[in-house]
This record gives sequence, C-alpha cells and structure tokens, in this order.
Amino acid sequence: MQLKCESYVYLLLLAFVIESKVTIAPGTLTKAEFTSTVTANGYSPPNEEIYRYFIEDTRNFSRGDAAMLIAQLIHESGGFKFTEQIDCSKGDHCKGWYVDEVGLLNKSYHGRGYIQLTWGANYRAASEGLGLGDKLLRAPELVASDKRLAMRVSVWYWNARVKPLLDARKNQFGVTTRGINPGECVKGNLLARRRYLIYLKVAETLKIAEKVEESGCYD
Repeated sequence: MQLKCESYVYLLLLAFVIESKVTIAPGTLTKAEFTSTVTANGYSPPNEEIYRYFIEDTRNFSRGDAAMLIAQLIHESGGFKFTEQIDCSKGDHCKGWYVDEVGLLNKSYHGRGYIQLTWGANYRAASEGLGLGDKLLRAPELVASDKRLAMRVSVWYWNARVKPLLDARKNQFGVTTRGINPGECVKGNLLARRRYLIYLKVAETLKIAEKVEESGCYD
C-alpha cells in the first residue's frame, strides 16, 4: 500500500514538472532578471505581482522583444510606479483632452496603464481586444485602478499597435517609441533618447548580445 502511494505521489510530481515545462516559454524572464532591469535604471524593485502579471501576458515573447517592452513600460510608468497620467490623476485638469467621436461625454480618456492608453477609440479597441466588450469605454478608470488590467491593456497595445511596426522595421527600437508616442519623434527629443538609454540598460542586464538600433523614431 505504501509503495502504491509513493508511486502515485511520484506520478503527480512528474505531471507537474511536465506541465511546467510546457507552459513556461523559453523566453521567460526570472523574477530576479525582471527586477534587475528596473533597478538598473534607478527605480525601486517592483512588487512581485507586477512581475507575475508581466510573465502571464508575455509568455510567447522572445527575450529581445521583452527587453524592448520592459524599457517602454519603465519609461511610461516611472518604473512601474504609476498607472495614470500624473497631471490628469487629480481633479479635472485634463478636461477636454483626448476627445474623439468614440469617447463618452462624461468620461476622461487620458493616459492609463503601464503604457499610457489614450483616446476613446483606443479604450474601446483594447476592451474589445481583451474580450471585455465596451467595459473599458464605459469605465476607463479601471485601467488605472486595477494593476492586472493595466498590464493586460499595455501588452495588448504593444501587440496591436507597436509590434506590427516593429515587424516591418526589425531591429529598430525607435519604431516602438513611434508606436507609443509619435510626438516625441522629432530630432533632438530627449524623451525619445531616454527611452533608448533605458533599453540599453535592460538589454545589458538580460545579457542580450545583439541589441537593436536606436533608429526608427527621429531619423
């Protein structure tokens, strides 16, 4: 009887190991690696849940693509500290901003998420893309208040709006900035430059030998 129990436990453990190997993609980052990409850029270590949300949504990413995304997330969110556009987070300072034909009159569609989503059309597209119907169009504030949703929306935006540009112009970090904030893509823009400098530290931390070029934004 004892032998049968031990065999059963062994089979359960084996099944767990096999399942883990199947579900964890080759490009997955360890928690230590993820944390180091943030601290290497001068920010405090992010909460463990941020790492978990990131991994859950990027299991099919290569390490190279993950490095570019992390760099943009760090820049956009102040090292995963903010999920809402700072100057719009209190009061009605941004009233009248980001108004389009899709957004509802009593809602503000300013920047929210770890990649700051703006405009009613993008909130609707993200909501539908995540299988939420028009939930985020009706309640855009959820993208800031729910950190899990903030990550889901940000990775959705990357896949839907940024990755197609990157696929067309491979190995050019600048196109990712163009896909997120094209207003920065003018020669000499320090913010666009800063995004790339963050990427270089992330790539170095992850020991990525072939780093992508800075081009694609302001050149």
